Amino acid sequence: MYGKNQKGSGMFQVPGSPLMETLYAGSYTPAAHSGTLFNLCVEEENLGSIPFAVLEQRVGKRVASIEVRGSKTLPDGTEVQVIWQVQGNSELGLPTEQDLDIFVALGVLTFRNQFAKTVHFQGREIARILNIAGVHGKFYNRLKLAMDRFIALRFRAIMQTDQSEDVKWLNVFQEASFSLDRKTGRCLGSITWTDKIIQSMDSGFFRLVDAKRYMMLDGLTTKYLYRYLAVAFERFDVVLIDARKLSTEHLGIIKPPKYFSRLLQTLEPTLEQLQREEVVGSWHIVSEKEWRMAIRRHPNYRPERQLLESGVAGMDDESRFQSSVQGLQAAGLPTELAAAMGKRAGSSPEGVQMLERAAHLLVRVVAEGVMLHAAQQILEKSFDSATSIDDCRETLDWLEIGLCYCEQKKGTAQALRNGAGLIVKLARDPQSRQRMAGGEFVRGLRTSFRRREAAAMRQHEDMVERELLGEYEQFAEREARRLLAEMPDEVRRQLHQEKISQMAPQERFQKLGKQLQQEEAESAVLTQVRRHQVAPFEKWRLRRLARQASLPFSPVSANELAAAV
Repeated sequence: MYGKNQKGSGMFQVPGSPLMETLYAGSYTPAAHSGTLFNLCVEEENLGSIPFAVLEQRVGKRVASIEVRGSKTLPDGTEVQVIWQVQGNSELGLPTEQDLDIFVALGVLTFRNQFAKTVHFQGREIARILNIAGVHGKFYNRLKLAMDRFIALRFRAIMQTDQSEDVKWLNVFQEASFSLDRKTGRCLGSITWTDKIIQSMDSGFFRLVDAKRYMMLDGLTTKYLYRYLAVAFERFDVVLIDARKLSTEHLGIIKPPKYFSRLLQTLEPTLEQLQREEVVGSWHIVSEKEWRMAIRRHPNYRPERQLLESGVAGMDDESRFQSSVQGLQAAGLPTELAAAMGKRAGSSPEGVQMLERAAHLLVRVVAEGVMLHAAQQILEKSFDSATSIDDCRETLDWLEIGLCYCEQKKGTAQALRNGAGLIVKLARDPQSRQRMAGGEFVRGLRTSFRRREAAAMRQHEDMVERELLGEYEQFAEREARRLLAEMPDEVRRQLHQEKISQMAPQERFQKLGKQLQQEEAESAVLTQVRRHQVAPFEKWRLRRLARQASLPFSPVSANELAAAV
């Protein structure tokens, strides 16, 4: 469950680091919603991804433990089943939604104290983060009750495969204290994170959320979804996910509904709230049969972690191909040879994958002691004589098998006189390969290689689908505006008035100015037209893939449109 930590000083281990001084000096421009990095909350990466709080109405049942089942993909492409067991106080149960707010507030104080292991706080300081104006005895009881639940919080992770089972335990807090002076109303307290939590965060395994935005959200499901998207949007502008996986592993819905439409009734209000907060831009049903949906980042939302580090933009196929050829040159191949290998492999996803793997293996075999010119000859011959991608893959497989064999020998302190010679022999001599090919060691490595390649291809396919979703977004926006413009004026006024009437009872809507109310009503009408009349993504994609995306969808008459809407 928890990644291996690197030894040495972490990013925020040294007090008064230049990065933190820069942050507090205001050199960074934070998200427009929060206005300051002072509101950032830090959470340990794996801890923050597990929904450990329960709904308020369930507290009376004293839910002392929950179990979350999911899957995890390892770097070699292997998918393993993971069970997270969350255990709380046997008498008070697991933390509640209000306790989770306090947990976020403690994360804010941890960030402000530069990831200190022990964080001291005042009751009024916690209340300010929670947007609570006045503090009194009821608030202090709530704070004390949350500490009682936090100190007993324990996680147990079970990772299972067909061949092994790993179990890990983790406590969140090492100790906590709480002191209240009833005469002065002064409340002081402290929490001490466990060494494992601090080491993990010091090594970079942490995530950030905007506590100010978080506290404005209503409902535990919405808060969980924001915590998940704050991390997911760091990598992708469009998140593609199975709605069942999203619900069970990230939103705390242990038993999702039997029907997709019923689950959408729970998710849509949550997504709409995040849309108003400018976190989510839009969402689409990619495949109703597979419960697959796409959630797009709002243009105005900038993930909190991007305030600390610059993201790397994704490359198209041609850019990735050029980068792979340059990678061969950087690994030591002459420019002409690298270009020739690139031409033989081609710019297809499979070809680029072979070039990237060849560059990676070239660096490794040279480090193992193979002469550079010998490695160049092996790669040049494999690409020149190859009639298919499989021929190149065979040579690269045996190079990597030789490397893994040498590493295994060294790891078990066994004698290995000439590892470099063994690697070259396996890459060149088919008879030497045959003597090893039937072993369990080689079969296991080949299986892991194929899983790794399949995982890389899935990532490429997801990237292509995200690009298609971007095109669909533009098409849907244009088409909805066109359909709305072609409506009779009377129909448009009627729809606009209906939206005003629906939103008028909402307290948030009443606080808006007239101009903002009109704009929000117009946006709601446009969304309604888009949902009911614009072709869904699945149908648009079929036309797009059939090279017919340039053909307009069948026009709808004004009368049919008005009747449908």
